[in-house]
Amino acid sequence: MIKLGIIGLGNVGLALHFPVLLARQDISISWVSDVNLKYKKLVQNNKIKFFDNYKDALKTNSAEIILITTPYNSRSEIIENINNKVVKGIYCEKPFALTLKEHENYVKNFDEHSFTIGYHRRSLGTVQTVKKIIDGNLFGKLLSVNIQFGSLHYNFDNFRSDKHIAGGGMLFEAGSHWIDTVLYATSSTDIINFKVKKNFANDLDISSSGEFIIKNDKFNDFKCKFVFSSFENLNNKIEFTFSNAKIELFLFEDGSDLILSDNKLQKFTVSDFNFRNFPNDSLSIGTIYWEKFINSYKNKKINYTSQKNYKLTTKFIEMFYAK
Repeated sequence: MIKLGIIGLGNVGLALHFPVLLARQDISISWVSDVNLKYKKLVQNNKIKFFDNYKDALKTNSAEIILITTPYNSRSEIIENINNKVVKGIYCEKPFALTLKEHENYVKNFDEHSFTIGYHRRSLGTVQTVKKIIDGNLFGKLLSVNIQFGSLHYNFDNFRSDKHIAGGGMLFEAGSHWIDTVLYATSSTDIINFKVKKNFANDLDISSSGEFIIKNDKFNDFKCKFVFSSFENLNNKIEFTFSNAKIELFLFEDGSDLILSDNKLQKFTVSDFNFRNFPNDSLSIGTIYWEKFINSYKNKKINYTSQKNYKLTTKFIEMFYAK
């Protein structure tokens, strides 16, 4: 039985992680720590210890994996305090780090297979399907990728309104999901020729547009363009253009189909492919992502949840926020 501690039980922790972890037979939640006491009764009703100070929880030495869901500004202190011989694994929600140096500093005392970052949309069935299409060269060479993400899914509320707490704006908190999905699905190995235009309000990026060249593991180069805007109602999709077809991937809507277009611009809804057997809602993809991470941890073998496979996402973030 793996003993686990949770630091932070906000919206994501309560709606996604907590029910998934309670349902697992190989994980026992030893304690939960949150400064907000409104969750105390809920936690204790599940016969789990509750602490309002995570340092007190750490003193119990009763967790070998810790889930961190607190805002970005808390990362450094928390990880520094849990770098000890008792804690062997970390699941840290995104956004994770603003620079590669920061990324490396956070993970340096943990094995690669035992540290993950919460870009769990990698487990989405449609994302897995697009990756298989690209890997199998099903529609020919991948020529370009276009990302659009608009105001429908983003609000500057709570901690997101404070640069000191959030670390960054729309790209860091939400758009990084889209970037990570593209880098993962295309088996990217590097980013070059990065260009970006950014608009800021209260030190937070509220909109941006740019482009870069992606290199992937088959030594192909292709262009990726992106638009993230908190005041434009964009299409909220990733469009992959191949030599023989186009695919539209909708990343945030539960149960979304893939849209396939041929060279004659005829559109087909891909609704009966095998990805319907994969997770297609937030709770399901969280379940599968935890399964992949725990398998990596138990078997001591890296997979797509391992932190080393997120360094290119961190590199993009670093380039985006560079002065």
